[in-house]
Amino acid sequence: MNHDQTAKEILSAVGGNDNINNVIHCVTRLRFNLKDMNSPDKEEIKKIDGVLTVVESGGQFQVVIGNEVPKVYESLLKTMGKDPAASTSEDTTQGEKKGLFNRFVDVISGVFLPVVGVLAAAGILKGLLALFITLKWLTEEMSTYKILFATADALFYFFPILLGFSAGKKFGGNPFISATIGAALVYPTMTAAFTDGTAMSFLGIPVVLINYTQSVIPIIIASYLAANFEKWLAKISPSSVKMFFVPLVTLAIITPIVFLAVGPVATFISDYLATGAMWVYGLSPIIAGFILAGIWQTVIIFGLHWAFIPILINNVVTNGFDPINGMLFCTTFAQTGAAFAIAIKTRDKRLKPIATSATIAGLMGVTEPAIYGVTLPAKKPFIMASIASGIAGAVAGFMGSNAYGFAGGGVFGIPLFINPKGIDTGFIGFILSVLIAFVLGFILTYILGYKNESADGVSSTVTPVQATPQALGEKTVSSPLTGQLIPLTEVGDEAFASGAMGQGAAIIPTKGVAYAPFDGVVVTIFKTKHAIGLLSEDGVEILIHVGINTVTLKGKHFTSYVSDGDTVRKGDKLVEFDLDGITAAGLDTTTSVIVSNTPAFTDIQVKSQGSVEHGEALITVK
Repeated sequence: MNHDQTAKEILSAVGGNDNINNVIHCVTRLRFNLKDMNSPDKEEIKKIDGVLTVVESGGQFQVVIGNEVPKVYESLLKTMGKDPAASTSEDTTQGEKKGLFNRFVDVISGVFLPVVGVLAAAGILKGLLALFITLKWLTEEMSTYKILFATADALFYFFPILLGFSAGKKFGGNPFISATIGAALVYPTMTAAFTDGTAMSFLGIPVVLINYTQSVIPIIIASYLAANFEKWLAKISPSSVKMFFVPLVTLAIITPIVFLAVGPVATFISDYLATGAMWVYGLSPIIAGFILAGIWQTVIIFGLHWAFIPILINNVVTNGFDPINGMLFCTTFAQTGAAFAIAIKTRDKRLKPIATSATIAGLMGVTEPAIYGVTLPAKKPFIMASIASGIAGAVAGFMGSNAYGFAGGGVFGIPLFINPKGIDTGFIGFILSVLIAFVLGFILTYILGYKNESADGVSSTVTPVQATPQALGEKTVSSPLTGQLIPLTEVGDEAFASGAMGQGAAIIPTKGVAYAPFDGVVVTIFKTKHAIGLLSEDGVEILIHVGINTVTLKGKHFTSYVSDGDTVRKGDKLVEFDLDGITAAGLDTTTSVIVSNTPAFTDIQVKSQGSVEHGEALITVK
């Protein structure tokens, strides 16, 4: 993958700098907040090299890249010429209005994404220390243990400071102000007053003392208040004193408000969230595990999992453990097991390396390549993995498995589920759930969920051609159109003319009908009907792209006769289009016929001059 080229194409496809309020990235996705969510063409973006799929969720336009996303993100920022994450919250309000839930998900993801990596690392280190204590490799009296434990526990102890910085940035305020408020919450004098039961007041108003170490919700609310107060204050403050006056007044007013009101109320909410989660879990851990684990990967696909993150973290900081993540962790291994089954079973030379690399990534905790590249496009493997997840989650619920920190998926997160007091039945149940998820996901997919399908969900075992010399050597693609041929290099679209999309032919159509150029299947027909992807029975992938920039017509002047996954025979009508209507719209009707999998062949011969009738030989590949 060329990271710079991928970033350039994505930026153009989402509408350029002018359409972007903000963009961040997580482990596998670019997450855009756009002014106009209707501007991007999902199908065009999915064609970009390196893009696995596109998801709209939580008010975000998410482009799934996979493991290469940090490099693509870096290239994207260079291409944009600025860091859009530095834009203020006022910028983000210029886009379309979001629903309450979408705004909530957007806030939670924006606050927690920057700290998820180090949060998982600290949790894993605490889990490893618990394991080393159990194995008697370390003792709590050893200096080595104390230093490592301080390293792992510091993030949780001072969590309000880190979240304060992240939340301040998300809400468009000065992150150092909100981080300072977080520091005040865990200041040793205040913590000691809580421990000793010392009475405190502010201007005669009693202060409800609370231990804010490891807290989550109070600082998020405090950061929101500080950011909005700071922006209002900045508007009315003289420029000559604004630099110190705004932080001074913000800290002096917001910090006492947090201690007097925000903190106690937010802590009350935190406690009841934890109590409520445990109550639901207590009704039936088995049923809860089966349902939650069974749907969890679907929840992640739509980006809704961010709504659960505060609850999972809050359970850990309030109760010291979280049973929900104890039931959900196995789901990544179920998808990984399904991908592994496909890697073992498939005879598709293109899919096998994809499924194999997705399996490795899944074991490391990154399941997007497995989901978007392998199991979800094939549908049944994703369902089989979800069933395996539900069964494994029920086992974890039955055994009382708990998470004692917050971690991503994969083998590196396993130590987080070790009870600090030592290995117990909950951890044994957790290990069983992981093994059951992986093995059952593999077995169900191998036996029931996969019949040698390709990664796009289209059966690669279509009716085999006879072993003729052409089938073994040359493969012919007929012209889908009637019209006048021109060299592909003369097409007025650089993506096609440059050969970046692959080698092929260009036709100026004289009749507005496109026919199937061979026997095969419809891989995809874009929602705007101007482009069709086909796969022949002998492995040739063809893209028929009618006109230039005809995507802007949004399907007008086009009528399709096929759908994704349809089997077609040579000469079947695919789509009709109104040549006069397209021309009247000021668009070029030149149609590109591209061999999408050009690298799979050693030689491609293309007819590029004269007239051509549909059904005549157009492209020969070897």
